Order: sequence, then structure tokens, then C-alpha cells
Amino acid sequence: MDDLKDHLNCYLRELPPDAPVHSVEEILASGKYYPGIKAMLETAMTRSVGTEDYNKKLVLRTKMRTKIMKMMADYKLDAIVYPHQMLLVCKIGESQQQRNGVLCSITGFPSITVPAGFSQPTPDAPLGIPVGMEIIGRPWTEPLLIEIAYGFEQLTMFRKAPLCTSDKTGEKI
Repeated sequence: MDDLKDHLNCYLRELPPDAPVHSVEEILASGKYYPGIKAMLETAMTRSVGTEDYNKKLVLRTKMRTKIMKMMADYKLDAIVYPHQMLLVCKIGESQQQRNGVLCSITGFPSITVPAGFSQPTPDAPLGIPVGMEIIGRPWTEPLLIEIAYGFEQLTMFRKAPLCTSDKTGEKI
């Protein structure tokens, strides 16, 4: 997030003159954004690349990448598997918390997420909440990750089509 403002502003400045906004500040001022990202945008306005905090995070990122690569090498792992979410997804309009998926965005390592089942049904979610499994690999191993994910999906068949994809007879549309 420390580089969001700087990088997004570079992009927005290059938009044609008739574009509705040309900076993150203008996005905030317009109020035309999803309410769930307001806090993130406001925080981004206080951060920047090249700062001491930003540089410390780059060092931590490198350390994290090294730890993961070492673990994969030490244990001869092709991939690491873990739940995508620590908590079930939030209701529409609320902010998502406790994501494990941030590991790959921080490290830059490739990953893929596949259906891994459902939570217990609730009144709000009669089928249960879909649960995802994330698979992280070493850099440039996307073909292997796709192969692992495909094999897992074919073996488990955990995915259930949403009810809205069926017609009144129960046939998939």
C-alpha cells in the first residue's frame, strides 16, 4: 500500500484530459469509489515510496521471499498449500479481514486458489460459504501450479454451482 498513491498517480496523470480523475486525491474528493476501500485510500495518501518505512518493508519482503524459497528447497517442495482465508468471507459491503492470500502479493510469488469445500450451512448461506485453498509456488512455476490445481479440482469436485445458475427444473443453465 505504501506505493499505491505514487504508482496509481503515475497512471492517472497519463489519462486523457477529459478523464474524470487524474490523482488518488481526486478519487477521494469525488466520493466515487466503493465505500469499503475508503480507509485504504486515505491511508495510501499518507504513504510514499522512498521513505524509511517503505525501504524497511522492501527488506522484509526480501527476507520473506528468502524464507519461503529456503523452506521449499530444504523440504523439496513444489508448492505450499494453505487456506486462502483465515476467516469466512464477509458480507457484501463489509471489509475483508484476515486474508492469507496477501502472502503472494507481498512476495510476488505465483499462486492459484481453488475451491476446497464449504463451511456449515447458515440461514444467510444455505449451501455454506465457499472455502478456498491457495497454492503458492516458486517464481516462474505457474504451469506446475495450474497442474496441481487442476488435479486437485478433478479429484475432489468440491465446486458447487451457485443456485442462481439453475433453472426451475434444477437443470444447469
